Amino acid sequence: MPITKTDVDKLGAGTLLWDAGKGSVLGFGVRKQRRDPVFVLKYSLNGRQRWYTIGRFGSPWTVDLARLEATKLLGRIASGEDPCCSRDNAKVDGELLTVADACDQYLVVAKAGAILTRFNRPKKASTLDIDVGRIERHIKPLIGSTRVKDVDARIVKRLIQDVTVGKTAAKIKTKPRGRALVTGGAATAARVADLLSGIMTWAVDEGFIGANPVHRIRRYRSEPRRRFLNDSELDMLGARIRAGVDPEDRPFHPYAIAIIQLLCLTGCRSSEIAALEWTEVDLEQNCLRLEDTKSGRSLRAIGNNAIELLTAHSRIEGRAFVFPGAKGATHYQGLNKEAPRLFRSAGLPDVTCHVLRHTFASVASDLGYSDGTIAGLLGHKGRGVTSRYIHRPDAALASAAEAVSSDVWRRMGM
Repeated sequence: MPITKTDVDKLGAGTLLWDAGKGSVLGFGVRKQRRDPVFVLKYSLNGRQRWYTIGRFGSPWTVDLARLEATKLLGRIASGEDPCCSRDNAKVDGELLTVADACDQYLVVAKAGAILTRFNRPKKASTLDIDVGRIERHIKPLIGSTRVKDVDARIVKRLIQDVTVGKTAAKIKTKPRGRALVTGGAATAARVADLLSGIMTWAVDEGFIGANPVHRIRRYRSEPRRRFLNDSELDMLGARIRAGVDPEDRPFHPYAIAIIQLLCLTGCRSSEIAALEWTEVDLEQNCLRLEDTKSGRSLRAIGNNAIELLTAHSRIEGRAFVFPGAKGATHYQGLNKEAPRLFRSAGLPDVTCHVLRHTFASVASDLGYSDGTIAGLLGHKGRGVTSRYIHRPDAALASAAEAVSSDVWRRMGM
């Protein structure tokens, strides 16, 4: 019997159903690989077997409309035309390029290093992993089948609204013992829109569309976090670090404690210390020569307390990282679990590792240092050409690093 709507509704995942019987169309079928049934046409041309995707079941593709389209395609095939080639050429020209196709092409170019950040550097692998997640979990499910040339302000606003209200919320299994909790929300919607804007800018550069439809679309912008630790909170954190265990006498990982101490003493980002390599530690010049930060290479002056911590830290032969991971050639991966546990046990449930960077800057401000000096301590990107030729921290930065780290250490009661 020919395929009916009831047949499609009952179709199980990983199954394929062909049109058969009176009124059927040769080669017309419907298959369901994961989530949605898709109408297809299987044909042979010049001795080659080809598969053509007609469209996903649902508006506008009903069973009857898809069967009619299959009949038209067979007529074109009989005249010697290859629908697959015509479709591919139309995609190259941008006529049939969908948002999903554009996302896939964008990722290929980005992974090759051709998409640059605002620092004029290729996107990092970790950033691209986040981009893939936002594309697969938000952009493709909501507007992936929409043609790029049809995306307008109305569609973008609907995307932002759908992500904000949690339409794409899901629990996704990522590995045997891991899963991703996709919740949506206003902040997530804003970041998804930012990524879509980047993809559309690339589409404009490639000539697929004339203008970026995401530009000037209003979206949520959170206020910068101004949280930092006051003296009593620094003392509470120091007391918990000295104890080395939580209130239930469960010990903290020694690497987590050492990393948090160094974050307090240097103002570095958590990723910069967690992934710190011994080749980046200059004990003679009292500085860190970080090779890969948010803004590129960075020279950071550090105080004697940080130097003493690094000097006392045991170096494992053959391991490049100061805090090596338990398996493989990677760095310690447990900070995201241990740090929140340590902060909660210290009575600081709203504190994150980045708050320690804010705290370092706040202490420097309390000591009277200028914005320029604080920016140098934090490793904000230098704007002058001269900064490229500096190979050691100047005396003013070295003195400031020593004064700030000593004061932080004092306030922590260490």
